[in-house]
Amino acid sequence: MTPTTKKIVSLTATVAVLLGIIATWHFTHRPKNPLATVTDRGDRNSIQNVGDFDQFQQDLAARVLNKFGAGSSGSDFSVIVATTAYPLGTLLRSTGSIPADFDDCVPAPAPTPYAAQRLFPSYTMSSDTALAANLGSRTLQGLDSAGVSLSQSSNVQYAIAETQIQIMDDKSVDQVTGKGNCGKYISTHPGIRLIRGAVMGKMTFTVKVDNPASVKARLAKIGGFTVTDNPQASTLSIVDAQSAPIVELLSEFGGGANPAASPTTPKPVETSPVRSPGPVGATAHMYVQEDVQDTPESGAKIVRLLRVGWPTAEVESKVQRIPSQKMPDVAQVRYFNDSDSALADKCVGILRKAYPNARAVRIGLPSPKGQLEVWLPKL
Repeated sequence: MTPTTKKIVSLTATVAVLLGIIATWHFTHRPKNPLATVTDRGDRNSIQNVGDFDQFQQDLAARVLNKFGAGSSGSDFSVIVATTAYPLGTLLRSTGSIPADFDDCVPAPAPTPYAAQRLFPSYTMSSDTALAANLGSRTLQGLDSAGVSLSQSSNVQYAIAETQIQIMDDKSVDQVTGKGNCGKYISTHPGIRLIRGAVMGKMTFTVKVDNPASVKARLAKIGGFTVTDNPQASTLSIVDAQSAPIVELLSEFGGGANPAASPTTPKPVETSPVRSPGPVGATAHMYVQEDVQDTPESGAKIVRLLRVGWPTAEVESKVQRIPSQKMPDVAQVRYFNDSDSALADKCVGILRKAYPNARAVRIGLPSPKGQLEVWLPKL
C-alpha cells in the first residue's frame, strides 16, 4: 500500500468515526416524545392504540375486574365504568343506571383511598375518537376556548394520573348491609347493587399544537387545568384539576345474574347524529330524571312532550329528582341494548324541541329491551 493510499484510508476512517459520534449524539439528545412514554423499569411502555371507544372503555373496566375480582367463583363483585359520580353507599337498581337509594347504606367512616398508579397504561386514540366520545368534556372545552382545534391533531394520548382506589372491605359491606334501613331495602329488592368503591384519577391528555407556549397561556386564563408544554415536541399535556371516578366497584345482592360472568360496562358512548324518526318496531318504555333544583313542572312538561310526540311509547308519569352533581351537562337519552339505538335516536329527536343539545348515549348495563332513561339537567 502506497503512502498516499494509507493517508486516504486513514482519513476515510477518521471521517466515519466522526460521523458515527455525531449521529450517536443527536440520537441520545433528541427531544423525547411524550406520546411514547417509558415505564419505571426503563423499557418502553406498551401504549395501547384505541381503534374505537368501545374497546377503550371495555379495557378500563376489564383491567380493574381482572385485578380485583376475576376468577372468584360465585363472587358478587362487578365493575362498571363511571357514568355519574355516585358516592360510596349508593344503591342502584338491578337494571339501568337510575339510583335506588342515596342515604341508607353510606359507610361511616369512609374507607381510606390507596394509590394505584400502575393500574392503567396509556392509550393513544385519534382526535376524532376523543371528540366523539367526549372524553374529559371540560378539558376539551378548555382547548376549544383556547383556540385549539383537535381536528388538526392526528392523535391524542389519554392517561389517568394520580390513580387511587377507595373500597369498602367485606366486613364493612356486611356491617352496612346487614342491618337498619339498608338491610331492609336490600332484602326486599333482589338484584340491587351497592357502590362499594371506586377507582379515581385525573384525566390527562397530551396533544400536538402549533404554539404550545401561547396555548398554555390562554388555558391559564381559563383555569381548571394543570398545563405543561413541551416546545421541542410541540405538545401540551393537560391534566384535570379534580380527581373523578373512573370506574365504580359494585356488590350485587339477592339472585341477579352472576356479575363475574357478566360483561363489564362501558361508559356512555355518543351515538351517530340523530336520524330522522322513522318506524320503529320495538316498544319504548321511558323513565324521566330531572335536576332536583329544577321545578317539578319542567319534568312534567317533558313527559307530556314525549307522550304527544310518540303516542305509542310508554312514558312513566313519575319524574325522579336527582342531585345536581349527579346530572350530565347536557340532556341525555340513555339506552342499554344495541337494538334500541333507533328508539334512542327517535326520543332525542323529540327531546331536542326543548333541549336542542340533547344526545343519545349507550350504557352497557343489563336492562329490558326498549327501556330508555331521559336525563334532564337544569336549564
